[in-house]
Amino acid sequence: MSNLPETNRSRDSQLWKDLVLGSEQALGSLMRIHYRSLLNYGQKFNRDEEFLKDCIQELFIEIWNRKLTLSSPDNVKAYLFSSLRRKIYREAHKLPLFHHESADAEDGGLHVEFSPEWWLIEEESLAERTRKMGYLLNLLPKRQREVIYLKYYQELSRDEIAQVMAISPQTVSNLIQLAFMNLRDRIKTVSISLFAFLALFIR
Repeated sequence: MSNLPETNRSRDSQLWKDLVLGSEQALGSLMRIHYRSLLNYGQKFNRDEEFLKDCIQELFIEIWNRKLTLSSPDNVKAYLFSSLRRKIYREAHKLPLFHHESADAEDGGLHVEFSPEWWLIEEESLAERTRKMGYLLNLLPKRQREVIYLKYYQELSRDEIAQVMAISPQTVSNLIQLAFMNLRDRIKTVSISLFAFLALFIR
């Protein structure tokens, strides 16, 4: 189970190489594999599903059209997330009714909302803990929520998160540390132990 992310990355890397060589099947496979994750991630920035579907489709069209000049990313998934993130912001600014929400450097980022379903917890005994955990996570500033989302839900490394969010790896580490400091300070208010909380992160 611990080797699954690495296996997925190797699969993605091979598909990417095949895509660059002109394989439409490889392009379709990458889109099929990552479509749901990309749509889920995009919905944290924009709730318009049709707009997001267009962005994802256009992203893969652009990748196909530029295949001869593309280099091989270290992590295809991180590359796709980063590319979609930039595309959503570019395309959203073109919309007639676009409204830009002002945000400072700390609070900028996606609107992640965590729920018990997000964790796919099957044991009923953990349902209450996950509900409380979701409540705590939703209290975090936006960028702290984003690093937690990318690290524990999308299983990206520190460097890959830095690539997606266009920040330094050290800033990623700082945000994770701040997130856990904030969570630690609030844990007692919802009667859940730090050990139990962290155990859910590192299942």
